[in-house]
Amino acid sequence: IRYERYMTQLQAHTAVTQRVLFPEAVQLTAAEMVAMERLMPELTNIGFELTDLGHGCYAINGVPTGVEGLKPELLLSNMIADALSQGGDSVADLQKTLALSLARNAAIPQGQVLGNAEMEDIINELFACSNVNYTPDGKAILSILPQHDIEQLLG
Repeated sequence: IRYERYMTQLQAHTAVTQRVLFPEAVQLTAAEMVAMERLMPELTNIGFELTDLGHGCYAINGVPTGVEGLKPELLLSNMIADALSQGGDSVADLQKTLALSLARNAAIPQGQVLGNAEMEDIINELFACSNVNYTPDGKAILSILPQHDIEQLLG
């Protein structure tokens, strides 16, 4: 759900930035600095507001909406690491990598208790997605079990 939302924002350049009250500084390695030069336009398009402080240090002045409660410097570092590990050169590959990384980091934690309305909203959003069967990286989201299998599982 979040992946498709972030991809739409990246492609349409419509991301909303939530400014942070106290900017966080992140120090990058040489390899991360090179990656940052490539990623900067896409990071801006997805909702980050960054200022180059020089010597591989960046100030995080704003983050995409919906990532409240996450540490901005850790989120940015994870996204840069994912982009480095994927190594895509095209803009489309970078967008997919950044959207997937941000979606993973901003996902509802496993085991978090949700109310009925929240669960219903998630299911409705899922079925509004273009691909309801698989995650962007190919993992199954849902399975249909025949009645016989359900009876065996419930014993």
